[in-house]
Amino acid sequence: MRARFLFSLIVPALFFAACEKPQETASSVEEADTPTSVTPPSTPVHSGVLAKSSECIACHQDSLKEWENSHHALAHRDTGGELDLEPFAELSLEVGHAKWTFSGGKDNPRIEWEDTLDPDAKPIAGTPPMAIGLTPLVQYLLDTGNGRYQVPDLAWDPAKKEWFSIYGDQDRRPNEWGHWTQRGMNWNSQCAYCHFTGYKKNHDSETDAYKGEWIEQGVGCAQCHGPSRPNHGKDECIIDPAKKYTREQWMHSCATCHARREEFNEEFVIGDSFYDHYSLSLPSQPGLWFADGQQLDEIYKFSSLMMSKMGHKGVTCLDCHDPHAAAPIGGDIAVQTNALCLTCHAGGANGASIINPAEHTFHDAGTKGSSCVDCHMPKRPYMGRDPRSDHRFPIPDPLLTKELGTPNACNDCHSDKGLDWQIEWTDKWYGDKMKRPERERTRAVHAAQNGKTGALDMLLEVNKTEEIDAWRATMLRLMEPWASDSRVVKQTNVAAQEGGPLARAAAAMLIGRRGDSGPLLEKMLTDELRAVRLEAAWAAFERIPNDHPVIAETEKVARHQSDQPGGAMRMARIHMKLGQLSEAEKWFKRAAAWDQTSPAPRRDFAVFLSSMGRTAESVTWLDEAAELAPTNAEIPYLAALAYAELGDPAKAEARLLEAVRIEPRFSRAYYNLGLLQNSQGKPQDAIASLQQAANTDPTNPDPPYAQATILIRLGQVEQAISAAREALRRAPDHQPSQQFLRQMGQ
Repeated sequence: MRARFLFSLIVPALFFAACEKPQETASSVEEADTPTSVTPPSTPVHSGVLAKSSECIACHQDSLKEWENSHHALAHRDTGGELDLEPFAELSLEVGHAKWTFSGGKDNPRIEWEDTLDPDAKPIAGTPPMAIGLTPLVQYLLDTGNGRYQVPDLAWDPAKKEWFSIYGDQDRRPNEWGHWTQRGMNWNSQCAYCHFTGYKKNHDSETDAYKGEWIEQGVGCAQCHGPSRPNHGKDECIIDPAKKYTREQWMHSCATCHARREEFNEEFVIGDSFYDHYSLSLPSQPGLWFADGQQLDEIYKFSSLMMSKMGHKGVTCLDCHDPHAAAPIGGDIAVQTNALCLTCHAGGANGASIINPAEHTFHDAGTKGSSCVDCHMPKRPYMGRDPRSDHRFPIPDPLLTKELGTPNACNDCHSDKGLDWQIEWTDKWYGDKMKRPERERTRAVHAAQNGKTGALDMLLEVNKTEEIDAWRATMLRLMEPWASDSRVVKQTNVAAQEGGPLARAAAAMLIGRRGDSGPLLEKMLTDELRAVRLEAAWAAFERIPNDHPVIAETEKVARHQSDQPGGAMRMARIHMKLGQLSEAEKWFKRAAAWDQTSPAPRRDFAVFLSSMGRTAESVTWLDEAAELAPTNAEIPYLAALAYAELGDPAKAEARLLEAVRIEPRFSRAYYNLGLLQNSQGKPQDAIASLQQAANTDPTNPDPPYAQATILIRLGQVEQAISAAREALRRAPDHQPSQQFLRQMGQ
């Protein structure tokens, strides 16, 4: 009953949180004004691959005027100016179980943090060398040694002139990955790339230290326009003017920062495909989007645009935004008056539907309900005080709000009237237009996200006619539990051959998961895009020869990510494959230490230990995982397998019962429970458990066949034959059942 090796890779999330410059190193202190010494970090090296913005502005004064006061230009700065005067006036405050002190003014700004819940926790204090952002909030960072910078969760609100926690009332503790002292708020990996120009974190995976380098703070010319020509003349443009980029290529440059994504490397340059350097997050990942694709967590817009009809028709960032000003074309007034939207929707440009606002909105001009963005780009606040517009451009649908709890903009203004009133009026105004295919897609995605019966059938039906690549990919990923189902296989194979980058990547994952080792898997492993190749590689990792080129590629990516728990787990997996078990163990322990509140590293390390014959140790790690995730049925299931291997059937049975209590449709747990009960002389209990396994997995021949073997020993011949026939009905080529019936003369 040894458990098969399982992995649940933690996708590194991108957080715009904080950011790097060597000044005073923040220190743990025994007393707030007596810092202990900390080894100072290496001085960052400013590389010369890209040009500084100062080398461009002489010839590009118009662009300079738009850029110099933009959020791009001011994305990052040194401290010590007038902007730091008010934040560092003498102030102490308590937020949750932390005491913060800000002092020193602009000339000697200082931050001190103290844990008021744990008397043994050492305070941390230091001078913030740099700051992130301008409005609506400013974050400061502290140097914590070894080239590492962390971002305190207290941010400055320049409008209200007050400090506040970007976590709200969460009161995160120092053992959590997302606490400001931990890796979720590490500037080097989570913030710097998108707030600097030409940033390279240069993390040493063995020493866990950084030697960062960059061109300049803020998003400068080279970050978007790419490297300079190596041999340009004195009076020639630094950037090659002969190079022309497509609308999609420019959009992919924007997406490197304006997307919730997994980062493979820091090598993107304009002209590259986004999908060669990143994996894009989609609603298949829980907790990021509502089922209809509206933003829920912080997702930075690109995924939402890719899920929209506008994105599908080719509308890009630059159709609506001035990249130098980092603002809507025409400014806020163009948004508020609908002029920007009507650029396309007044006459049908770019395939847009023609809309007359006076007839379309049913609201008086100048009121909130007459604004395109209020209804189709509702805002949601992030980081406490940063409202961001939804770029999925949803159509408000009160019916789905009533059915599934998805938001709708009507409810933002008319919640007092109730959903039935909203449904009545949208039906009166828009009639059959509300009966859109997107409704069925939302219902299917919601069913899959919530484990509802019939979810697979709904996904398969909707996916047949889905045209948007991001949604095809989402639905394929949600089909992962049924990867070997013949209907899923059919849709997967079509996506592998004909899909866009996102659908192909999803198909590559499913092809690997279902155990495919043929030409189709090889096609995915050699796809032109790294995102597709890596999905196939991680899904089929143990089956790929060690000398396949994609293995070296996975190691390079894992090492780049190895300053985060997910990357550490991937490093462990690579070392396991190469037979370097002591190295694998080291990386598993790093992942567990770096993510102390996550069950995944503990669960996977436990399976690793069991595979090495260290099953008794594995149970300890599974117990830790169970405490962290009491509603995860897989963990007690794995513990049951371990206890069975250790010869403790009572504990094994208890853990299996716990697994099916948590997840009543956990067929494999019921199946193993039935086998265990039978081995303990409880055949009637075993038959009942196997029946539950058969009911919850109606295509699997194993449960009815196991029932047949028990029933025949009980002398219940007819029932045994019936069970074996049921197994054959499910799988006509099931040889054990065929042999059983032959022996019974059938």
